[in-house]
Formats: sequence, C-alpha cells, structure tokens
Amino acid sequence: MTMIGLGIGLQIALTVVGLFVARAAITTARTPQGAAAWVVFLISFPLLALPAFALFGGVSRLTSRTDGYNVQAPAKPAQGRLDSFASLAANAPTDGNTVTLLVDGQATFDAIFAAIDAAEHEILVQFYIIRSDAVGRDLKERLIQAARRGVEVCVLCDKIGSLFLDVSYVRALKAEGIEIRGIPGPHRALGRIGVNFRNHRKAVVVDGLLGFTGGINVGQEYIDGGKRFESWRDTNLSIKGPMVKQLRDVFAFDWEAVTGKGLPSLQTKTPSDARGSQRGLMVGFGPTDRLERGSLLLCGLVNLARYRLWLATPYLVPHTDLLTALQLASMRGVDVRILIPEPADNIIAWYASRHAARSLSAAGVKVFVYQPGFMHSKIMLIDDDIASVGTVNLDIRSALLNFEETALIEDQAFAADVATMLEQDFSKSLPVALPGPWHVRALAPVARLFGPLL
Repeated sequence: MTMIGLGIGLQIALTVVGLFVARAAITTARTPQGAAAWVVFLISFPLLALPAFALFGGVSRLTSRTDGYNVQAPAKPAQGRLDSFASLAANAPTDGNTVTLLVDGQATFDAIFAAIDAAEHEILVQFYIIRSDAVGRDLKERLIQAARRGVEVCVLCDKIGSLFLDVSYVRALKAEGIEIRGIPGPHRALGRIGVNFRNHRKAVVVDGLLGFTGGINVGQEYIDGGKRFESWRDTNLSIKGPMVKQLRDVFAFDWEAVTGKGLPSLQTKTPSDARGSQRGLMVGFGPTDRLERGSLLLCGLVNLARYRLWLATPYLVPHTDLLTALQLASMRGVDVRILIPEPADNIIAWYASRHAARSLSAAGVKVFVYQPGFMHSKIMLIDDDIASVGTVNLDIRSALLNFEETALIEDQAFAADVATMLEQDFSKSLPVALPGPWHVRALAPVARLFGPLL
C-alpha cells in the first residue's frame, strides 16, 4: 500500500473515531454551543480534536456514580428566605450558627492554624492549590504535629491546581500516617490526563465543630500578594454550629469518591453555650449533578434580590443565564454592583471580564475595578439579610465545570458586616473604563470565546 493510501486510510479511521467521540460530546458538553463546537472540531480535524477532547472534554466522574447530589423537595415549610434553596442544596438551612468574617490571608491562616493546633480528634483539609512555600510548610508541620498527637488527618487537593506540589511534601505527610490524595479531573478512562473539570473547593474542618471556607488557597501570595501583586484581597469564613456538619458532608462526598472510603462518624457535640444566632446553609455542587445546580444557585440568588445586590469576583465571565439574570435585576431597579480586580492574573480572563462588564453596564449594572492589588474574594450580598461567601466565581467554570461550595448566611448583623467590608473595597476602586482602550475593544470579544476554559 502506498503512503497516500495509508494516509487516506488513517484519515478515514480518524474521522470514524471522531464521529463516535462527537456523539459523546453531544451528550456530555455543558452548553449547546460547546457541543456544536466539539462536533465540528472532531469531525473536521480529528487528529487535533481527539487529544484535545481527552484533555478538555467529557464529564467529570470522581467515581462511577453519576447522580452527585440529588435535588429533593423541602421537608418542612419555609422559615426564611434561605429555605427556598433547600431543595437545590438537598439540605435544610440550620439555626444556631456563628459565622465570622476573616478578611485576607493573615487572619485566615492565623485562625486555621490555631484550630489545627487545638484539634483533638479529626482534621479535614481541602484546597484547590497547596504550595510548598512558607505557608504550605507551616501547614505541613502543624498537620504532622497533630498526627503525632493521635489526630486523624485527611487532605485533598486538586491535581491541576496543586500540580507543582513537591513530592517530598506529600511523602513527609504520608510518612506520618496522613492520607493526602489528589482529586482527578474527568471520567475514569481519561482521569490521569483530563484537566477541564476541577475541584475548586477550599475547606478545613476540625473535630466536626469548627469549619473554614472561602477564596483562600495555601500559598504565600494569599498573604502578601507574592511577587506579582502589591497585595492580595480575599475573604474566608470561620463557622461554628450545625453548618459545620454540612461542610464536613461536602468533604466526605469527595473523600469517598476519591478513596472509596467513608469518613468515620464523630461523636463530638457542639457545647450548648456555643450555639450562635445565625441561620445558614452550606451548598456544594459540581458537574456530576443531574441538574446544573451551580447555575441554578447563582441565578436564584440574583433573582432573590429586591433592592441591593453587591458582588465581588476575580473573574467576571458569566454564562448566558447568569448574564441575563444580572441584567434583569438591574433593570427592575436593584442596585447591582460588581467588584473585579484591576491587575490580571489571567490575561484572557481579564479581557473577557471587560467584555462582560460592557454588556452589564448597558443594563445599568455598576462595575468597579479594585486598585490596590489582586481582588480574589467570592462574595454576594443580597439586600440587608443574605450573604454568600465561598469558592464560587461569577464565571462559566464555577457555574458549570468545577466542584464548588459556598456558605449562605441569612442574618442582618452578618450582612451588615459584609456590607461594611464591601463598602471599604468599593472605596478603593474605580468605575471600569468603558469602552476602554483599543486593545480592550479588539481583544475582549475574542477572549469571551474561551470562557469555558478560563
């Protein structure tokens, strides 16, 4: 057979394979636009498209389970506005919580490290990024000391986010009996090479009584901005009360999916004098859910706003449903303000955010850029009684592709604290420049096409 004949045969074979994979793309892509793009790419250029689909396509499967969290009807009548999310969260809001804002990295790590040092039974640690720098080494040594005291320690990190974590770091933990596992991305056949589905959750749970979540990963830049930024603005939460069990359950879901083992039951109980007064709900979601719960949650929170909706996000790349919800909220008279960073840690996301800002501004949404350093908080403030603080960005990835979590708090005093914090952030910001200089006008529409990959 001639080389030409071999080439033709190979092309036919690749096209046939591309057709079969295109069928998978139709059923697994998170958006119709994504499905159409994959089909055209796989059939037209299978030699390039097949390895690309192995990396970025498919549906994330931590295990063979496909249900994720099952949405269910609420078990009792609503007692507050958060109860409308009980079905979506597959959990009921709880009373008796104490939730405290932790502003920026130093306050967050001081609180987390103090909790780890005081742990008696169990420490659960999960971050998208764990670095082997000064902060990462401090965490490692404290976990080792806890393990030597007889505390059970479990650690999860994302394989892509923590790609450069030193092998020696992992070995040091394992040598002390600490189980540290990286969370694979997509389905089992391609789990070692897929990169598009990531676990973006960040949580620490100590003894089942004290929990932490928010935007902060384990790295020195989350304290001082690192080498790239003048400073780093971020927000975490310290949580006591029944919400901690919900946060532990989210970790347990991932732990069982990755290890095949459930967490042992804890017998610890919250002291009666430690009960707080705040109503709250932890929500975890991801691409294995039967419904697009991330998108439903974000749109539901936006639609809940009556007169105020203040948001902070490092990446403003909303999918169509969320973009429409934000525009409609502004057009029905809600004060919609969005805070994004001025400096860029991802230049494509920076341009895509400017394109979204232009579309939102046309509907009356006020978009501000934070000036002093990189703004990484993930916050929603709704009216004067509800706030969301967690790991969720206002982008396609958080809504449709990542495993995420957020704490929803229904409490006027807590909402007032969040409002004060955001007012300070807005005071250090400027309105986004629109339509912007020539390079923004030229590149922003192009950058938005890469939204699902950012």
